[in-house]
Amino acid sequence: MSDLLDDDLEFRGGTLQLSSDNNTEEQGSSNTLGVNTSKPSVLSGADSLPSNSSTSSLAEGRPQEANASAAPPEPQTVYPRYDVPFNRENIQDFFTFRKGVVESAIQECITVLLFPEDGEYLGSWLLTEITLWDNEKERIVLLTSRLVMTIKYDFIAMKQLDFKKTYLDDLDTIVIGELVYPPSSLVPERNLRGVRLMWNKGEPLPLKMAWNPFSQDVPFITFASHPIYWHKDDEVEERSTYDMEIFAQKLQRAVEAMASSSCCIHHAPIVIQSYVGVTSMLHNKTSMGFFKVRGKFSF
Repeated sequence: MSDLLDDDLEFRGGTLQLSSDNNTEEQGSSNTLGVNTSKPSVLSGADSLPSNSSTSSLAEGRPQEANASAAPPEPQTVYPRYDVPFNRENIQDFFTFRKGVVESAIQECITVLLFPEDGEYLGSWLLTEITLWDNEKERIVLLTSRLVMTIKYDFIAMKQLDFKKTYLDDLDTIVIGELVYPPSSLVPERNLRGVRLMWNKGEPLPLKMAWNPFSQDVPFITFASHPIYWHKDDEVEERSTYDMEIFAQKLQRAVEAMASSSCCIHHAPIVIQSYVGVTSMLHNKTSMGFFKVRGKFSF
């Protein structure tokens, strides 16, 4: 015993190692639970975010080696193209495709139609208005902190024909999403997104209004991107003039900035109540709502 005590003893310490299997399982289960229980808000538009956004925050606490080996993020959503068969040749028949025409028309409308009491100027666009009867119309749209102004403009004679003001205080609902038809409709799908501004407080349209194609008191208005939007790929700044998405974003910010507004923002499909649509299909395929060269004539 004394020999053992006399010998030099050296305690080198020990290392306690625990298997990471249980921890990994627990971490995996907690991650899975976090993803499944996260429910995006329709009103906030979170449901339109890319699918990999919900997992990015979970990866922040992992080692750098795991992040380095992770798959690259998915590309952002590309919205469907306009489904009217315009190509590079016949899109040039649009008077609005000519350089400087749209800019000149918008500047004229801002100068003549906007007044200080209309609020702060926020932006201007050339968009497609889709009427109650599914007809497409070329419209200049001005946005201020108080209103949306929709302008019918003659791009041949270069003069303003008519305009309508929609005050943001009157809006109760804004819907941003894909334009769709009822399940029983015979109209082909549009593959097009839009934005609808509504001030009917959820009430259905009266029959005399719903069946009158000339009604001027429809309590909503629907916009989509202008066809030229898909032919301005090399000019990002100019292309934004025809982009419904940018208009919808700025409209949402303007509404949210108003303390007096009770408008709800929804990201959901926009239903166009068209079931047969022979007249509207003919109108839209021939682009009768746009100013363009048509053979020997221009209208």
